[in-house]
Amino acid sequence: MLQTVFMRRVIGCFILAVFGFQVFLVSTLWAEDAIQKKPVAQSADQRFLDFGDGTVLDKNSNLMWMKLDYWLIEKKWVNWYTAMEFAQRMNNKNYAGYEDWRLPTPEEAKQLYDRRKRNVDKDGDKVFIDRIFPKGGGWGTWTSSVKGSQAIVVSYKDEGGQAYQDKINGPDAFLRLVRGPVSQIK
Repeated sequence: MLQTVFMRRVIGCFILAVFGFQVFLVSTLWAEDAIQKKPVAQSADQRFLDFGDGTVLDKNSNLMWMKLDYWLIEKKWVNWYTAMEFAQRMNNKNYAGYEDWRLPTPEEAKQLYDRRKRNVDKDGDKVFIDRIFPKGGGWGTWTSSVKGSQAIVVSYKDEGGQAYQDKINGPDAFLRLVRGPVSQIK
């Protein structure tokens, strides 16, 4: 019995030590992520930082966005399943040095919409996202929020907003990947 209690304590200490090291390692890598990047440009209102490696940081949310959306990269629409595969492909490629790209939540995607900002989508129509993102992209993005065979798409046109679309046959849907939130860049 005494040996069992002793072994449990030894195992418990070992688990705490390993977990503590993992937390230290992750927090160290997270901090290094913040220290190593230097912006090459910023938006007029200084909210967004462009790092010149295909990433843009939103300082308000600490979310890092892919500068180019799926339309600008692939020149075609994307269904939700292909969007998920694209995120995995970007992670496998270690795009811009990161392996944690994902579809944004609806709340995250809506943060890019700003009625005071003017940009132009692939059709030449107005979209309300910062000009730090190149013109000619899609008018919105798929999100990670799903309900059965549908997922939410967030729009950057007109009044913005969101709507459920069929994950396979959603009409002319687009994608902009995100990661984070990340630590503040110094």
